[in-house]
Amino acid sequence: MPLRISFNLGDSDLRHFEEVAQQTQANARRLSAAEIVASAKAMLQAAQRAQQAEFVRERFARLQAMLEMAEDADWPLGPEDSQRLLNALACFSGGEPASGAGFLDHAIMVELVSRDLEHDLAAYRDFCKAREAQNKRRRSGAEQDAHRAEWLTQKREELQRRMHERRTAALDKAGSSVRKLFSLFGL
Repeated sequence: MPLRISFNLGDSDLRHFEEVAQQTQANARRLSAAEIVASAKAMLQAAQRAQQAEFVRERFARLQAMLEMAEDADWPLGPEDSQRLLNALACFSGGEPASGAGFLDHAIMVELVSRDLEHDLAAYRDFCKAREAQNKRRRSGAEQDAHRAEWLTQKREELQRRMHERRTAALDKAGSSVRKLFSLFGL
């Protein structure tokens, strides 16, 4: 029988996670993009090896999606979007937690950054679904490959445009000053 537990993060909790994110991002400034991605991957792999509650596993699945987005050659991001994603991944570049409780903190951080990347993740998810459907319909040949590349570019540009529009609208609509502050600390 499932048990539902919910909790609220107060302003001081959000400030704590903001400080942690800023600290890990500051530490990550000395790392290359590849090192940030590798460090976040190591965190994800450690979490996957550990016995984790479903809540934690679900959050780390979002981190997996962020990593896939960062490495997908068909989904190149512009400089600003790429930096937003690296800032999010940098939150997980501080090494593996010493205990299962540390994974819970990381799961909460994944929840927070994935909320800020909500529109990015949705656009990428839609892109992957469209690409998969296109691949199933695809025939081989040079002409088909050129058509596929053109189609992927158009689909990516369409979804990234939507991502930017939705992100702007969401930030404009954000009511809480702490929520706006958290959204502006680099994500």
